[in-house]
Amino acid sequence: MGGGPRERVKAVILVGGRGARLRPLTAGRPKAVVPILGQPFLATQFDLLRQAGFRDVVLCLGHLPRRLRPMFGDGAAFGLRLEYAVEPLPLGTGGALGRLRARLREPFLCMNGDVLWNLDFRALAATHRTSAAALTLALTRVPDAAAYGRIATCERQGMARVTAFEEKAPEAGAADISVGAYFMDPGIFDFIPRGRPVSLERDVFPEVIRSGRRIVAHRHEGYFLDIGVISRYRQAHRDALDGRIRIHGAGPANPGGVIVGKAASIHPEAVLSGPAYVGDRAVVRARARIGPYAVLGRRVVVEEGAAVEDAILWAGTRVGPEAVVRRAVVGAAGFVGREALIEGVVLGDKSVVPGFSRIPWSPDRRSP
Repeated sequence: MGGGPRERVKAVILVGGRGARLRPLTAGRPKAVVPILGQPFLATQFDLLRQAGFRDVVLCLGHLPRRLRPMFGDGAAFGLRLEYAVEPLPLGTGGALGRLRARLREPFLCMNGDVLWNLDFRALAATHRTSAAALTLALTRVPDAAAYGRIATCERQGMARVTAFEEKAPEAGAADISVGAYFMDPGIFDFIPRGRPVSLERDVFPEVIRSGRRIVAHRHEGYFLDIGVISRYRQAHRDALDGRIRIHGAGPANPGGVIVGKAASIHPEAVLSGPAYVGDRAVVRARARIGPYAVLGRRVVVEEGAAVEDAILWAGTRVGPEAVVRRAVVGAAGFVGREALIEGVVLGDKSVVPGFSRIPWSPDRRSP
């Protein structure tokens, strides 16, 4: 393991949330499987865990658990051994973790299932082993912490000790925040009540501090993005296309900055402007214009003369002739009709935009 977690150390991924802020994209699927460059989001977390030496992973499921099991199975395809723990009722992050107390007898990794990062899990494990702490959390500094709870720390004996977990504040400014990854000792379960909803950061961790037990911070200087809202979900794609974060399963870009998937069909008269992504078995017809920052999922079809720019199209979506999709997200199996224009919108699965439609409509908008 080369300084990483000891053999058989388990990782727990909390994926029970309903993903309300990503609707309509999460209306029929858990947030943890929304695609990033055509790959289920969790696949990138699985890849990082495997590279760090983890093999045993427990998924704590809540919302639509039946959508995850068929997708990931026993984990062998990712080099992991997956277990599933399904909440009978929503229990929050702490309550979901508390149901695993009988399975977790040794120190373990716990992480949120909606964060994109390049976190060094080996370094986090090493910090925890040397800290004698009940909990070691990864934190990072952001220029605007208004959307997050803040972490207060102080230096003691050469370690960054966590002293408080502060609620979100509109005027927060720059601050340290949790990135949603924690190494924990089994003693953490002493602070998690049984059978009722409880939050790790709002309820459990402050109680650990009040008890006098030690919580240590491990600073993460790399990439971090919570994809739980539409704007950051779109930003994740831009960052991936710009090479700021690597997405498991997405191949390298060609010299023009376009990632082209397996068996994709691109007409010689189509115009592709990188950075962009054309997924497996996607079809781009003559005179179509793709990019920059266009993402075409698996089996997407873009017909003659259509344009897709700064937009994300999920698997099976079809864009009709001369249509324009710009600054938008279209869910799976969508349809945009001939000469329609959609801009700045998010459409759920199987949405149909009839030909010649304008969404949104503006009296001053000219046809493309």
